[in-house]
Amino acid sequence: MTNTLVIASHPNYQQSLSQRFFTESAKIPGVTLHFLDTLDHFVTEDELTRLSDCDRLILQFPLYWYSVPAKLKAWIDQIWAEAEPFLSGKEIGFAISTGVAAKEFQLGGQEQISFNELLRPQLRMAQKYQMTVLPLIILDQFMYKTENQKRKFVVDYQQLLTMPSPFSFDQKQRWFADQLRTRVETKPQLAPLLTRLEENRELIEDLTDALNSLEEPF
Repeated sequence: MTNTLVIASHPNYQQSLSQRFFTESAKIPGVTLHFLDTLDHFVTEDELTRLSDCDRLILQFPLYWYSVPAKLKAWIDQIWAEAEPFLSGKEIGFAISTGVAAKEFQLGGQEQISFNELLRPQLRMAQKYQMTVLPLIILDQFMYKTENQKRKFVVDYQQLLTMPSPFSFDQKQRWFADQLRTRVETKPQLAPLLTRLEENRELIEDLTDALNSLEEPF
């Protein structure tokens, strides 16, 4: 199981529905949540121990004037320079909330800038330590989300937190199968769905092998 550490920061956490939704979605086995804004100061040794114990680091925060919140910036300033031995070669992901629609963060959109550009400093920090950057997850305009959209987001975020990389179609199928297996004992009505999912995965693997054999030179 992947051991994931979520470093979360929000200056007004109790008033933020989106960040609380993020947090509730992350309360699953294998994930440790660490809230920076509850601390008056950081103890470097404690923070480095947390980083040492994790396989995957997720920075969870609201886009705050096109950057990270002040508490997260303070954590980076104090901890990151000491963190290379504990983070080198590990995985890192970013979970961002924003009140502006995600589609506006592109050329021609209202914001005229992409998320990749906004996260350039954090991406360079990760690259400096040869970290593997995982797919970005964005929770935009939470108040306007439908229940189906919220459920989909929970799945997407929990995959970011726990699914082995690379995030391929096959890995997603395996992840869903693992989730169903953990629930079948208490919800036996899910057993036919698990069987069908596993049969479909085997069929796709057979088709992939067949296509690969056709591409091989005679």
